[in-house]
Formats: sequence, C-alpha cells, structure tokens
Amino acid sequence: MALDIGADRALSRKAMKAELLDAETELQLAYAWKNNRDEQALHRLIRAYMRLAISMASKFKRYGAPMSDLIQEAGLGLMKAADKFDPDRGVRFSTYAVWWIKAGIQDYVMRNWSLVRTGSTSSQKSLFF
Repeated sequence: MALDIGADRALSRKAMKAELLDAETELQLAYAWKNNRDEQALHRLIRAYMRLAISMASKFKRYGAPMSDLIQEAGLGLMKAADKFDPDRGVRFSTYAVWWIKAGIQDYVMRNWSLVRTGSTSSQKSLFF
C-alpha cells in the first residue's frame, strides 16, 4: 500500500509540472490528432490535462476505491475525450474532457462498489451519486 501512495504522489508531481496549454496551442494539437493522428500531439494534450484528471479522481476517494485505479480510469476518460473531441465546436478541451473523465470514474465506481450488481441507467446512477 505504501508503494501505491508513493506512485500516486510521483504521478501527481509529474502532472503538476506539465505545461499549461493556451487555447491556440490546444487547438493546434487537437487538429493534429484529429486530422493526422499525430501521436506526439495526443501525448502532449494528455500530459497537459492529466492534472485535471487527477484532481477529479481525488474527489471520488470517499467511495473506497484505490486512488491509483481512480487515476487510471480518469486517464482513460481523458483519452476518450481526446479521441472524440471536435475542435470546430468552439469549446476548450478541458470543458469537454471533464464530462468524459467524470463518466469514466463514475462508471468504475458503480462497477466496483459492491459485489451486488447495481443499476446502470441514468436514473439509477442519480440515486447513487
């Protein structure tokens, strides 16, 4: 468990040192990924917003899931957001990514909350969260 905490802290420190993207750079990276499948652009976009994913994951600690799992699910949500993001819509990536990150974490918490299967519809989730 101590190793887990150390790894979480190291990842958090690394994410906090990542560059902050301005709107123009963010759009360039998003277009590079969308149009050319430029993996370097994707990695740069993901690294820049990993701090957002970690921040959102930390808000779900009270559900008893390991922080490392929450961070991983948040990262998966961030990658899904990057894949589905449409830069032509006129919104910032972080605004769009928040929804996917939160959805990924909530889905993980719902799947692993109990041995008994719980509801997965929107109305059933609203009873839980």
